[in-house]
Amino acid sequence: MTNIITLHSAWDVDRHIVLDSADKLVLIRFSSYTSAETEAEEYSRSTQRGPTTSASTAVEGSLASSSSALSTRKHKRCDAGGVDGRVVTSVTAAALLSTNANEHYLRTRQMDALLSELAPKVCKYCTMYFVDTREVTAFNDLYELGHDRDPFAVMLFYRNRHIRVDVGTGNNNKINFFAFEDLYDFLPIVDAAYKAGRQGRSIISCDRKFSTVALRR
Repeated sequence: MTNIITLHSAWDVDRHIVLDSADKLVLIRFSSYTSAETEAEEYSRSTQRGPTTSASTAVEGSLASSSSALSTRKHKRCDAGGVDGRVVTSVTAAALLSTNANEHYLRTRQMDALLSELAPKVCKYCTMYFVDTREVTAFNDLYELGHDRDPFAVMLFYRNRHIRVDVGTGNNNKINFFAFEDLYDFLPIVDAAYKAGRQGRSIISCDRKFSTVALRR
């Protein structure tokens, strides 16, 4: 297992895409579902500020840590237009949505574990990084990141060019699902992207297909 570096600024992301991809494939896993525990702690602290304490504390006491993390997301994305704009959604609504959040955290952890296992096997031609899209937001609009529809987005770059890989899902821009038995299910995607980059192409079809995966947009 390899500890993959997390990049903390847009400048770092750009720098590594430009410099590292001169002779290697650069793989970046973007996600905002990286630490349910941290988000829950932030949420807990936020409930102690301002007039929303009682309502927020009630929600916090009723939900698990990942559900609280989801509430934090909603809290942060609310408009700052008065108390009503800052009140967290009801316990029932948050509990229903938390199922999706739990799934996203799980899938992100699974992908991170797979990439950490794969990294040393492809280190001669591929460098990997993690990016938290809550911390680095500069690419969210450009690549449609940071929303709640996908648990993560794995993107590939070579010589400062975004390499798109057709894996049969209909979305060639990024890998936004986890349906891999092991690292050898994912390895063909990395190899295909590297081959495309070396050939000066920006899109390639991967022999390994995941047509049964529901496309999330």
